[in-house]
Amino acid sequence: MLENSFYESSSPKPVIEGTGVNVIYFTNQCNLACTYCYEDLSGRPRQILTREQIKDSVDIILDREPEDQQTLFVLFGGEVTLEWSNAEYMMEYAYSKKKNVHFNISTNGVMFRKDWFIVQYTNLKYNKLGLTSLDISFDGVGNQERVTHNGKQSTPILMDVFRKLHLYSVPFRLRYTIHAENIGSLREDLKNIIQYISPERVITSVAWDTLNDQQLGLLKSEKELLRNDWLSNMINTPVCQMFCDVCNGCTMQKDIKTYFTDEGNVTTYKNKESTPKFNDFKEKEND
Repeated sequence: MLENSFYESSSPKPVIEGTGVNVIYFTNQCNLACTYCYEDLSGRPRQILTREQIKDSVDIILDREPEDQQTLFVLFGGEVTLEWSNAEYMMEYAYSKKKNVHFNISTNGVMFRKDWFIVQYTNLKYNKLGLTSLDISFDGVGNQERVTHNGKQSTPILMDVFRKLHLYSVPFRLRYTIHAENIGSLREDLKNIIQYISPERVITSVAWDTLNDQQLGLLKSEKELLRNDWLSNMINTPVCQMFCDVCNGCTMQKDIKTYFTDEGNVTTYKNKESTPKFNDFKEKEND
């Protein structure tokens, strides 16, 4: 078993040097106001990528990546669906430069409550070509910390979203952030999510700053119990850690993870490392 994953194959995936999980940060604007958000957006200037910046980022990525390997783009924010026309432009431009690509849309899912948006996504050229994947954030019992800007709970919205995605036969994965509000029910939470929401895969990350020493110990024990549930076939949906990001069950591991904002390539780190805390790299306006 890989030490850095909940459930993976019995031998490590080979690392392809030079390939990356390439995150395009379209905007720092969001339609949720999660209390534990890894982005401290309060007081920061509005950020939206221009199309020239999108082109520059794609060009830098493609120039670096091996021609014979698939290039992975993660469309990210803030909330990327708030800049969907720019997201479509980025996919169109990247595909015009290289055909062996994959586009992962990482979203809070709120826009997918709208039937017209689901139809638009299902009709997306790159979705029909099998070049997209959809990751939606949902934290189980801890999802009470994921609220709208007017303080309303997002859980009812997301449950409606999951129902509609299944109705439209749209495959999706679920991103689950482990934090102080759900660590005590992690195992049961993930089992319920797998049973009642039925994502293709659960990808976890940890809000480390919210956990005390006792909760960190609980995380370790819960991880082992979940591993045993997997090995005994009590659960049949993979549960992965975030730095095994967007693997789609592939046989190789990306070497690095990069972030591109309106300031270019602002962060690069080895993908086998734990994900560092992320912000939008902007100084607060009142600083």
